[in-house]
Amino acid sequence: MTLLPPLLRKLRAPSLVLASLLLATACASAPARPPVSIGTGQPRVDPVTGEPVQAKPGEEVTETELEPFFREDGGLTPDFMRGKDVKRAAVLLPFTHPSANVRSEAESMLAGIELALFELAGTDFLIMPMDTAGRASTAEARADEAIKEGADIILGPLFAANVGGVKEAANRKSIPVVAFSNDPAAAGGGAYLASIMPEEDVIRVMGYAASRGTRTFVYLGPDSPYGRQVEAAMRSEAAKNGWRVASSAFYPADSGAGDQARQIASVIRAEAATTREKIGVMIPERGTRLLAVAPLLPYNGVNLGQVRLMGTSTWDDSSIWREPALEGGIFATPDPDNMATFKDTYRRIYGRAPTDLAAAAYDAAAMAVNLSATGNIQHSGVTDPNGFMGVNGLFRYRLNGTAQRGLAVKQIGGGGASVVEKGITQFPPGGS
Repeated sequence: MTLLPPLLRKLRAPSLVLASLLLATACASAPARPPVSIGTGQPRVDPVTGEPVQAKPGEEVTETELEPFFREDGGLTPDFMRGKDVKRAAVLLPFTHPSANVRSEAESMLAGIELALFELAGTDFLIMPMDTAGRASTAEARADEAIKEGADIILGPLFAANVGGVKEAANRKSIPVVAFSNDPAAAGGGAYLASIMPEEDVIRVMGYAASRGTRTFVYLGPDSPYGRQVEAAMRSEAAKNGWRVASSAFYPADSGAGDQARQIASVIRAEAATTREKIGVMIPERGTRLLAVAPLLPYNGVNLGQVRLMGTSTWDDSSIWREPALEGGIFATPDPDNMATFKDTYRRIYGRAPTDLAAAAYDAAAMAVNLSATGNIQHSGVTDPNGFMGVNGLFRYRLNGTAQRGLAVKQIGGGGASVVEKGITQFPPGGS
């Protein structure tokens, strides 16, 4: 197994690798303002305002000054890297997306990638951030640019709709693409998904429940792509293991769940009358929505002592842990110790909390740095069956492009949530 060094040791100052790239692209050095499109010939656009950024007097970068940073070996090469075997990771993210939330996510992901470089990379690893704006055509064009600049691996894009064109361009040079969509349809064909898939949450939490005697399950959740993905994963996992999904009830994602809760409550009461085992109840919700749905079960006559409430990583939120209806509920989550260290380090460096995908971006970049150090930054390295240990725990990529993960299980109780089973630290021999 390949272990990605943890964040426990002191973080180094920002490396010259990133500093030189920022100079080469005339980008601001503040972490909150990531660089965008490399080599387009257009003025740099502020990711927040959408306006061209004007250089201050004395900050202009002339063509003569830029020249040393380009194409020593056919790709982007800062002057201090001359003569080295430079490895390059293109970072394709929507820095100028119309949505402020998406821009914030992209900025935080780039910050996570920066942390991985500061922590792990030497002076022969280069990142090339490029703006996709969230558009498929732009993402494909940036992938073409990245390949011309000598990219060995592409980190991104974020959206499933953008992955197809990027991996098509990358496949022409057999370059791995590590994208951040959670849509399994985007995986495969040279693309690997770094996000934690709902299927992995389901596999982990159902397996834990079954090990405690639960083999009958029901689904109560939103009629949304995410909800459908979770429910399909439940049925798939049950079929593989000889378990049973007794019933599924989908409520509209934007309205109440009263009717569906009554339906599921009726099924639970009938099942509980014929068995002593606890019935597993999956509710893949978050926040205030979860707080509204979960109490509907006892309201409709369900004895909470006869069920095992289950959730996905969306339950890893302290704001919901005091709800009495969720007492004893279980959910899958990355190892909290590693994640806490990452969040603390990120907050100390950037002055704010990381977004949901920043840790996944860190792990993707750390894997790329590790593979470059071992001379295997290619598909065979990405799919190493021994896997990698990252901030989000143990993971390895299947040949179909999805990631198998060693998640932990937490249980809600006493107004908090604690780990009841840690994630595995080593995969069994062979592929997933």
